[in-house]
Amino acid sequence: MVVQIHSFGPLAVEVAGKSVIQPGRNQKKILELLATIIALGGRNVNGNLLKEILWPDAEGDLADLSLGTSLHRLRKLIGKEAVLLNTGMVSLNDGCCWLDLWIFETISCKLENVLKCSDQQPLATELVDQLMTLYRGTFLKNYDSGWILLKQEQLLDRLIRLLNLSADCYEQHGENERTSQLLSKILELRPLSEANYRRLMQHYIKLG
Repeated sequence: MVVQIHSFGPLAVEVAGKSVIQPGRNQKKILELLATIIALGGRNVNGNLLKEILWPDAEGDLADLSLGTSLHRLRKLIGKEAVLLNTGMVSLNDGCCWLDLWIFETISCKLENVLKCSDQQPLATELVDQLMTLYRGTFLKNYDSGWILLKQEQLLDRLIRLLNLSADCYEQHGENERTSQLLSKILELRPLSEANYRRLMQHYIKLG
């Protein structure tokens, strides 16, 4: 059974091609649990940390019971095999779960390495397009816990840094249209950034 999880934009979860998030059902806490697991990387997430984040006022057995019950409900929702428990650590099973965050991180690392090589422009273009396709909107858009807000900023910062590096590379190779597209995208992602606006204007001035 394949579990597909989109964390950029509103959280979306499909199991065998069908959405399991249903408005009106009491899914708030288990989806909040899933979102927190994802924000913490999706692999080897410390159960004690989950209890501190999600049940800060619960103590001892009550916190254990709350986490255990929510994990049981999450496994019932997306599949027992999709959520792994191992000595107090919680992971999404990458053998049956597809998570856009994992793909985003893999492509980001690959792009960073490719941009160091001046002769791999076509591959860089492909990777940039893949990143922008994955980034459908703010990471876990409808959640605002401290950990998730921190991850939102980290991911946006990383994307913008890679787009800036890519724009530099295109500009050096005289690919002005592509440079303009990326600089415009950066400004769209951070519309209140004076530095991003100034850089785009300087690029247009340079083009005459």
